[in-house]
Amino acid sequence: MPTDAELKPIVPMMGAEGGFEEDESVPPLRISGFLCLLFGLLSALGIIGYPMLVTAVIAIAFGLVALRPWDKQKPVGVTPARIGLVMAVAFGSCGFLVHTLKTRTLANQAEYFARQYLDVIANGEFAIAMELKKEPVNRLPLHMPLMDHYQSSEENMQSLTEFEADGINQQLVDAGPGVPWELGEPVRVFQYYGMQQAELLFLNPNPNQEPKKIYMLMKYDIDPEGVGQWRVDQCRPYMKRLVAESVL
Repeated sequence: MPTDAELKPIVPMMGAEGGFEEDESVPPLRISGFLCLLFGLLSALGIIGYPMLVTAVIAIAFGLVALRPWDKQKPVGVTPARIGLVMAVAFGSCGFLVHTLKTRTLANQAEYFARQYLDVIANGEFAIAMELKKEPVNRLPLHMPLMDHYQSSEENMQSLTEFEADGINQQLVDAGPGVPWELGEPVRVFQYYGMQQAELLFLNPNPNQEPKKIYMLMKYDIDPEGVGQWRVDQCRPYMKRLVAESVL
């Protein structure tokens, strides 16, 4: 007849995480350690997409649970938890750094492009400004005379005339080029339906000159050569948005 010692399990028993009583002769099993390793591997996706950085946070949470102090034998799952924690911290930090640098670079590019656009209009180069509002694929070639193109048809000339007569454009012309526009708030870079966009608020340092505040919405498009370029989607006087409290 087999003895009690022969009937003891030869594999790690479930510990408190599994809801079973522990046997002092075998190390307990901490499933959280293996979950930490799994999410630590998935945290590599954080380099691809910013929302995937949540996998690194989940891995760290499971790792801290798995590495809680133990009294007797070292639980099974501690080593995978340590490996998962290292991977989560490494991939999470790398992904966060990559996205932070990318956001900062896009914000600087959007601000530079927006300032150039304001100067173009202030100089009265409305044909160039209209090209800067188009998607890169629809812009005219560099060697093509813009005014000849717009004067070639009544429809194109009407579009240019309406753009020139726009109130904000006339105010920019009256203000003249070289206005040292100040950012009213940090450039906000975000994604909307998978498209990279940026919001900018410019303040005129001269309080007696119009326009005082300009709101600009920029969109980031990829041209036929695979190069990303900003374009101006909106350029208008800044207006405070209504919220439910102010409406009611």
